[in-house]
Amino acid sequence: MAPGTSKKKPAPRRRDRPSPRQRLLDAATKLFTEEGIRVIGIDRILREADVAKASLYSLLGSKDNLVIAYLEQLDEQYRARWGERAAKAPDADAKILAFFDMAIDEEPEKDFRGSPFLNAAAEYPRPEAESEERIVAACVAHRTWMHDTITALLTEKNGYDSSALTDELLIFLDGGLAGARILRDSQPLRTARSLAESKLGAPPPDYSI
Repeated sequence: MAPGTSKKKPAPRRRDRPSPRQRLLDAATKLFTEEGIRVIGIDRILREADVAKASLYSLLGSKDNLVIAYLEQLDEQYRARWGERAAKAPDADAKILAFFDMAIDEEPEKDFRGSPFLNAAAEYPRPEAESEERIVAACVAHRTWMHDTITALLTEKNGYDSSALTDELLIFLDGGLAGARILRDSQPLRTARSLAESKLGAPPPDYSI
């Protein structure tokens, strides 16, 4: 090294910075949730995440795989949030109503954008590629978990298969989310919760007829 010169030190690494994969997921979550999936190009995600294109392809392979990872992460987070509420709920009805309470509490914070799973499925009404089918399958997996969870609670409570009642309750929730999104107000969700509460308190059907 020549006299009077000093070796330039590399910039310190930020130890608390998320990994490139997590930065991609964080950027995708923000952009997909706020604006939709198909309208967001991969270059915009890369800029938001500050990740090189080569890293995206080495980590996930494609934008569709990023969409799947985004949905799977949301599903995992949703299950965890419901699990925390359900652990404090005194009975099966309260655990089921926790799905409605979550929506009532969270939709204003999300600017009434509705369920990301319903929104994503709506963007792929006729999946063509295998990767698009996997995107829809990720949405269906979330829905199936909700249906199975509610049905198990109801069946244990009622003593008979209650999947038909689960169908009705989820329709209430879907309608509440749709109404809240259009009106940008929580009241449709509160109405949906009241309908669900009434349905849960109704006497069981008379199968002797």
